[in-house]
Amino acid sequence: MGDPAASISVKILKADGVRMNSDDADVKPTVLAQLRINIGGRGEQAYRTAPASASCSPEWNQQFFLPVKDPQTSQLECTLWDDSDANAKNHSNFLGEVILNLAKLVPYKGQYIEQVFDIKQGKTIKTEKLASGKLKMGLQLDSPPVPGALNQQQPAPTAQKQPDPAPAPPAP
Repeated sequence: MGDPAASISVKILKADGVRMNSDDADVKPTVLAQLRINIGGRGEQAYRTAPASASCSPEWNQQFFLPVKDPQTSQLECTLWDDSDANAKNHSNFLGEVILNLAKLVPYKGQYIEQVFDIKQGKTIKTEKLASGKLKMGLQLDSPPVPGALNQQQPAPTAQKQPDPAPAPPAP
């Protein structure tokens, strides 16, 4: 495994209109976001936000720095999960995903961009309930990597319950 060619700063800001995971209208999801870089269908190490307060419009404002081996062929995968679902089976706590081809950011290298993305149903994770909502993220691709930035990564804690990683969808 060689040195990364770039790094991406990902700031998970907030989501709006995330679907409820429970049929009980009083039970709002405790949403967390999980990030990983996929290249050629293989996911790298996952990074997670802290679970947000129970809401269909969670706010995190958390920043991560992820290494990127090849921005031209890599994807940023952000999946949303209901952390309050203690009895999750067959990915029943999966709320949706945002997939971004990092090649789209290459022309904007070094620039911070905030964008709102549609939360979509997973291509590889199938659930009975359809995904909904919007996810706002701030993104900045840096090449070469920002010195010291990769040391600030916050990998997913191994002691917490983590959703099963999903295989990456094929690159378009």
